[in-house]
Amino acid sequence: MSLTKIILSLLNPVDTEISSLQTKLRKLSNVRAVIFDVYGTLFTTKVGSNSLSEPSVESDKVITEALEESDFDIFEHELSLSELYVGHIKAHYDIRRSEGITYPEINICDVWQDFLNELFANGVIDGDMTERSIHRVIVRHECKVNPIWPAKGSLEFIRKLQDKNVHVGIISTAQFYTPIIMEALYQNSLETLGFKERICIWSYEHRHRKPSAVMFKLCEEGLRTLGVKPSDAIYVGNDIFSDIVPAHKAGFKTALFAGDVRSLRLHEDMEECTKIKPLIIFNDFKQLASCL
Repeated sequence: MSLTKIILSLLNPVDTEISSLQTKLRKLSNVRAVIFDVYGTLFTTKVGSNSLSEPSVESDKVITEALEESDFDIFEHELSLSELYVGHIKAHYDIRRSEGITYPEINICDVWQDFLNELFANGVIDGDMTERSIHRVIVRHECKVNPIWPAKGSLEFIRKLQDKNVHVGIISTAQFYTPIIMEALYQNSLETLGFKERICIWSYEHRHRKPSAVMFKLCEEGLRTLGVKPSDAIYVGNDIFSDIVPAHKAGFKTALFAGDVRSLRLHEDMEECTKIKPLIIFNDFKQLASCL
């Protein structure tokens, strides 16, 4: 089964609850590019994370299901699969931090490669461990632990930006499956939807994650090749700390998406997050469209 078919078989619409945060709308001029966050902004997410954070019996069950559905044989064992998995995630992050990276990112394929190697060595699983089979397990696991669905009106908004010849990009804490899931659920390639590769910055490719300034610097460089200054671009996200603050520091205009109370992150306990305010606060993409 292709990754697209796996995604479509596992994901369904996600319910949302609009935040009570007061909207702040204003007409902006000369916006030549819109750069999006993905999780919690373009896509509604039930948990706001793309990996397990706490081992549990339920987590073990999900890992087992993902392995079995990807044609791996699983034998009787007493190991906590989730503890092993989370341990490998932490180990890979530790390696990146030891290199002096403040906001490190890992490649989830490397994590699963090491995790599955350990399961093989302990006689827990058997099967063909190829890049394709590993990708299938990872995608199944991700869709089960972090169900996502396009935010209402997001696709229509993207198409309106195309009509206006506005450049469209992404800065996202993401893994290889993120663009694949986006294309599956939007039923279009990102290129067809107008996303420019040079301003689509995925954390797993650069080994830095938001709010790293590196992510925004890379996007700024891409924008300049298109003849766009950061001040003529607006970054749209749901998290003040990871999205609004670094985008503001990089010179972007900013818009905070408050369309789902579950994903909205205000970080009101952080002084920097109370001082830097988004230019726009919206809870429906039609509101954002009216500002551009």
